Amino acid sequence: MTTAVREAPHHRNLTCVKQYLCQRPECRERAQAYERRRYRQKGYGTWQPLVDAAPARRHIDALREAGHSIPAIQHAARISAATIARILYDGVNKRAERIRPEVADRILAVPATPAPVKDSTVVDATGTRRRIQALVAMGWTLSALGPHLGFHPRRLTDFLHADRVLASTARRIADRYRTVQTWNPGEHGVSSRSQSLARNIAAREGWHGPLAWDAIDDPDCEPETGGTTNIHRRRKVTVDPQRVARLTLLGKTNEQIAAELGCHERTVSRARKRAEMGVAA
Repeated sequence: MTTAVREAPHHRNLTCVKQYLCQRPECRERAQAYERRRYRQKGYGTWQPLVDAAPARRHIDALREAGHSIPAIQHAARISAATIARILYDGVNKRAERIRPEVADRILAVPATPAPVKDSTVVDATGTRRRIQALVAMGWTLSALGPHLGFHPRRLTDFLHADRVLASTARRIADRYRTVQTWNPGEHGVSSRSQSLARNIAAREGWHGPLAWDAIDDPDCEPETGGTTNIHRRRKVTVDPQRVARLTLLGKTNEQIAAELGCHERTVSRARKRAEMGVAA
């Protein structure tokens, strides 16, 4: 009774000959060359079938720190997921402390450069969070920012307290932030009252405006506040009562005059009263 010879799943290494008794000429030649090399190296005392797995393990850890996934490392190094698992994990099966030299060489040959960031990649939200906070510190409300940043105000509220966001979200807010930070909120439909409320919230929460950040995406960067809690706190503005009176005669409201003069509505109201008192006198 003869035993049927199983077909090898592949012919890339010695497995097909050792385990499946492959009879292909090229596979037999590869196996014989291996045996000759092993015989010579044993004679010279240089035979080293396995090497320490620690350098390969450290390199895999470095690749993961750079953002590479296990499947990506597996593909780049041309090794199986089971091989990576044996190198990394000490679970049900004992972690491999020694591996074949060619496996170690292929792992160490993968450059530990930062992995390309895809839209679906989850990234640190520090820059996203600070950008929204900086705009609020300027006087922007979330409802006014929504159309300009491309997100619903409720989503912006979530981002204000998020630790991680999608890379596509971080890019979109960073791109639009560069433009919005150059605008005056009062010129884009944000009332003086709403601006004051936004600035008060920012001051209470300890948020800082755009000029406070040298590296807004760096979690280790500290804001430069110049000794104040909010560098965008509104300076005291003095307005000419007669100018307020002229603008009032043109039919403008306190809110419109405050936006034009860059002051609070209460300042306009007080100036209007002074103008009336001067006229009555």
